[in-house]
Amino acid sequence: MLRPGAMSGNDIRGRTPLSLVGQDPDLLFYARQAGERGSPVLVLGAANGRVPWSLAVQGFPAVGVDASTVMLRSAEERRAREPKEVGDRVRFISSDVRVLRLEERFPLVLAPQHAMGLMATPEDLEAFLATVRHHLVPGGTFIYDVLNPPREAIIRDDEEPRAPLEPRRPLFALHLRERKPPGGTAPIRRLKLRHFSPEELEEALAVSGLTLRERYGRFDGKPFDLADSRQIGIAGL
Repeated sequence: MLRPGAMSGNDIRGRTPLSLVGQDPDLLFYARQAGERGSPVLVLGAANGRVPWSLAVQGFPAVGVDASTVMLRSAEERRAREPKEVGDRVRFISSDVRVLRLEERFPLVLAPQHAMGLMATPEDLEAFLATVRHHLVPGGTFIYDVLNPPREAIIRDDEEPRAPLEPRRPLFALHLRERKPPGGTAPIRRLKLRHFSPEELEEALAVSGLTLRERYGRFDGKPFDLADSRQIGIAGL
């Protein structure tokens, strides 16, 4: 488990830094993890840049990767509104995260906002985790945040997919809709999110050479149980 007080985010007098006041719990969590684990931080499934930009504002260099050019365009729009020193800390790469292979290595790799749920098959998840392992420094840390479905809603390989749960925030709206070219029969095609059970994720991590060290049900450090709506896992080499 984390060291006592590591999740609090307060200084030695118990005060919350002004730069963290009012931030969402996940952004606070990732900033604290970057402070403990080190940077630069690689964010796989950066979406509209919310997590990389938050890290950059807190002083941590970050690289955000996403396959959606629409999302990355939205992420880049924020650059004009940020001070140059903040903008210099973040960059975005358009790539399928399953095949990403940078020369850089990172002490911390993140898969926030249910990014792994976009992996449609176990093979996709295996490729995603191979990307994670490739980019971690020895002793590095991988943190993921995924929705945790009710046990009866888990999709098995030999079953037809059931209606997936939807993320509570609309961060994936652009990820989950794919526009057809002009003249297409359907203007929008809805993509399904896959939900992996805790056991599936733990096994996939082990097969990829990663060890699950900690697992939470909330960003405040609550220990995970099967009734939680999300899984927050911390793994490493």
